[in-house]
Amino acid sequence: MSNPISEGIKRLRSQHKLTQTKLAEMAEIPRATLANMESDLSNPSITLVVKVAQALGVSVDDLISRQSVHVTEVARRDMPVIQLDDGRFSSTRASPISTQKLLINDIIMKPSCYSKGVPHPEGSHELFLCLEGTAYVEVQSEGYTVEAGNLIYFHGHLPHCYGNKSTESVHAVAVVFMA
Repeated sequence: MSNPISEGIKRLRSQHKLTQTKLAEMAEIPRATLANMESDLSNPSITLVVKVAQALGVSVDDLISRQSVHVTEVARRDMPVIQLDDGRFSSTRASPISTQKLLINDIIMKPSCYSKGVPHPEGSHELFLCLEGTAYVEVQSEGYTVEAGNLIYFHGHLPHCYGNKSTESVHAVAVVFMA
């Protein structure tokens, strides 16, 4: 007897080239629990199924579907948000968590924001596109003013910081490509 949950997890994990350990880490569950979920006899709780689906960036329906997923819709409320600099810097992960080599972050910087960026692995590249306002970006201690509609592109492994020296909020998108 086939189990659509175990089949879906195995199929999507394979499509995303994820190990059980990596997917379990992304879903914040023990690897042994994930291994059990991939068993034909498993009967996991809905909470576990939702955690795995979210980690894969798919709906529960897509997870149990017997066909390949071609479109994934992610609601804004399900996108992870990081806030730094006492809430003046907000970064929403707009790319699915399962996307390993591409990170897309929707960034809002309130006035007087100054936040240190996280260096990415050697060989990565970061594109910072300012959509509204005027951002200040430092790359290896050299400052750049990025006005609305403009972008800068730099090696993502270099130390970098984001700031807003103006009195208006800044809206930007940061895209990181990993080698």
